[in-house]
Amino acid sequence: ADRIKQVKIKSSKNVTEDPVAEMKKAMEEMRLQMQAEIDNLRASLGIDPGASVGGDKEVEELQKMLEEQAEAESKLKHEMEEKLRMLSETAEQRAARGQKITGDWSRALGGASTVRKEDEKRPFFVNLHEDERITETLVYAFDEGDTVIGKPNPDEPPKIELNGLGIQKNHCSVSVTPEGRVFIEVYNNSRTLVNGEKLKGRRELFHQNRVWLGNNYAFRFCHPGREGLGEGLSKDPDYFVAEAEISGGESAAGPADGEDVLSALLRHKLAEAEKKVEQATMIATDLGRDVVFSAKLFESRHTHETNVVVHVQIGSQSLVWPWEKFTVRLAEMVNLWTEWNQAQTHGTAPPEREPSADPFVDMESQLIGESDVWLNALANMVEFSAETTLLSVFGQVTGKLAIALNPCDKNGNTGPWDEEEEDLDPFTENPNDLLGRTIQFEVSITTLSLDQAFCGLEGQCKYDNLFVRYKFDSGDDTESFSKTIEAAATAFTVDFKYSKKHKVKVTKDILQHILKGKITFQVWGTLSTRVTVSRPGTAAGASQRLEAKKRELEELEHRVAELQRKLEKKSSLITEKNRELMELDRQIQAKRK
Repeated sequence: ADRIKQVKIKSSKNVTEDPVAEMKKAMEEMRLQMQAEIDNLRASLGIDPGASVGGDKEVEELQKMLEEQAEAESKLKHEMEEKLRMLSETAEQRAARGQKITGDWSRALGGASTVRKEDEKRPFFVNLHEDERITETLVYAFDEGDTVIGKPNPDEPPKIELNGLGIQKNHCSVSVTPEGRVFIEVYNNSRTLVNGEKLKGRRELFHQNRVWLGNNYAFRFCHPGREGLGEGLSKDPDYFVAEAEISGGESAAGPADGEDVLSALLRHKLAEAEKKVEQATMIATDLGRDVVFSAKLFESRHTHETNVVVHVQIGSQSLVWPWEKFTVRLAEMVNLWTEWNQAQTHGTAPPEREPSADPFVDMESQLIGESDVWLNALANMVEFSAETTLLSVFGQVTGKLAIALNPCDKNGNTGPWDEEEEDLDPFTENPNDLLGRTIQFEVSITTLSLDQAFCGLEGQCKYDNLFVRYKFDSGDDTESFSKTIEAAATAFTVDFKYSKKHKVKVTKDILQHILKGKITFQVWGTLSTRVTVSRPGTAAGASQRLEAKKRELEELEHRVAELQRKLEKKSSLITEKNRELMELDRQIQAKRK
């Protein structure tokens, strides 16, 4: 079989020889050679070449060799016939076959050209990637006329198919004019950026422009023969230049003048976060979810460290996710989008998910607000009570929380103490007298009143399963939270009637905390089932906002029409004045003559 593969048909110097006859001759020589080898094999097995074969083993071995010979002869015959057919093709047929092969490869590559970028004479996009093994390996060339780019669409197939996050059907088009100018036009408000700026409408492209399509596709535009009209950069921009542009240069820049390294790192982190939240918003848009994400800076009230959090607008609901929670959910969003995209490709319905498995549905407890109670009253072991203000992580008032701190006597009882029990009163005039002692106090949480403007939706409280938690020392990671029972919020007021007694051994550090420290009370709750959560096509407020946008558009069209009428009127007046001036000029010229 190996020898058969080595058979080559060599061109004869005599062009009048018949190539078919040469092939037949080569095949006959090969057949005789193979027959001789079979006879030798039979002789090595002690079998007379002319005798009949006996024994199952010998028969099987000989049968296997014969089958291999037949398979090799069949393959060789097919290859010879195919080569003969190709030799008999005309130049036009060979050219057509080459074009078909090129077209098949181009379609398999989503419209990419099979020509190397160094050899391409037409204007083209070349792909950019962070991996140097992948970057500038795909060329998308543009012929004169319009080239539509977008997701696969059986009804209106685009010439260049891209199938990634943020890519839409009829995403954009690239047009080449007869004069050789190239324009890119965006459709459906798709995410198309040129040199880091989001494109709206139509724009001319120039050599070395950077183009982003969707969330993941980065290209550099190349215009052979018109390099002099481009940006004139000494080095072609790469992926990292294009990526830095879309984040405003934040990811590539170091500390600015007068800026410390910590601030620069925070600015870099915010820039990276903005790219991820934009990706999450694009996923939500593709899936038809009424959800918008935005990155915010948040300063911890406990550690005073500034970190990035994500503000989530789900319909009419406003939530705040810690960065770690957002990154976990973003991974699930990508998985959900992948399922949806595969279903779109195959024309099937995406699999249904339970709300608990839906990354856009947040059934976890949300931090509604925090309030602080200073501990200095305990330094003298006197009671303290107040209706404290609850503030969100962004400083918005979310409600009131009634809290009391009550010192306990040596028997663990709270006051008041009458005259006969004065010796039980734990009051102390000098806080230093508490050093070395074990003191006891009671934390009482009575009533929670939520702000209707912040916590209400259509007249109902949007939170349920409310609870309050706190620590004596919020900076102590070893201390567990004390927590009230969970309560249903049938209205905006919840009665907890909670109390718990705490014992503390007063050291110097504890005394310092009592004198200058505080307890932070946190109010948590889940989104109520009474509130519509974001599901495809049922997002609360989406239709209302759509109608509002339509009204705004109608008003804008009306204003444009009115301005156009005024412009036409002024144009008519200007034309009339020009005619009058021309007539006056004619009269002046006549008088001069």
